[in-house]
Amino acid sequence: MVAPASPFLGADVDGIRIRDLVESRDETVVKSLRKALDQFLVLRFRQPALDDDEIVGFASLFGAILSDRKNSEEMASLQPTGRAELKVLSSAFTPDGRPIGDKGTAAQIWHTDGSHRDTPNAYSVLYARKAPDNPPHTGFMSSYTLYEKLSADLKNEISNLRAVFSIHNRSQDLSNFLTGPSLDEERRAEGPRHPLVRLHPTTNRPFLYLPRRRDALIESYSAEQSRYLLERLWAAVFSLDEQWQVALRPNDFVIFDNRAVLHNREGWQSNQERTVFHLALEGEVPIPAFAPRTIGSDGT
Repeated sequence: MVAPASPFLGADVDGIRIRDLVESRDETVVKSLRKALDQFLVLRFRQPALDDDEIVGFASLFGAILSDRKNSEEMASLQPTGRAELKVLSSAFTPDGRPIGDKGTAAQIWHTDGSHRDTPNAYSVLYARKAPDNPPHTGFMSSYTLYEKLSADLKNEISNLRAVFSIHNRSQDLSNFLTGPSLDEERRAEGPRHPLVRLHPTTNRPFLYLPRRRDALIESYSAEQSRYLLERLWAAVFSLDEQWQVALRPNDFVIFDNRAVLHNREGWQSNQERTVFHLALEGEVPIPAFAPRTIGSDGT
């Protein structure tokens, strides 16, 4: 059973045991979950503890897994199977002081995973292994809704624009996003060009697709024009209160449509341990939602 978890997006899934699904690989159940993802964008499962093979096995039902780990030693002490696919988001350290994961405890800005890739991630999976007594919230926001709520003038302006999704990703740290230093234009121009308005490949709905860098460049725009446009788009993000805020607790398992969802995360005290496994699933080259405009011989 799939039950809405908020008025805006997100749903809780009950009656499906991930362990059993990984073993059976029941395509009918997988198709029903894909349909639910198209409708609700984010699905949460609350189950008994899962091992590494079960986490990876479930994710693989939804596509090829991309390796996002920073180094091969990451989480070695906590991963008995050593599954290389599992990226670790953690505030914990090894006895000799090395971080076992990345991202730290700082609050993170709204973003999509892997947007700097030529083929960005389709889905993302999160599995909470450890959490503080008062876990930080992970927020989810529909990029469909973001686009729908833009003014007609702004929709028209961005309908055929492409942004540079720089390979020099700006940190997701909230304070760095707001006040951190910029990069020179040459480095900001290094990366794929994706449409600001993407078409979802299965729902055929348009949605806003934002680069992570606040100082990203827009094709055919100057750096100043790019910044002005992006400030207006980010203002729409920060003003949208139609969100689902989730406090991930141990053994919570979440899968979400990374294309059409922005997510963020609260910070927490550095002396409290939080360890979350992350998996990225292969996607497709972004599809522009609108055909390029053509200019006739009369200039119209």
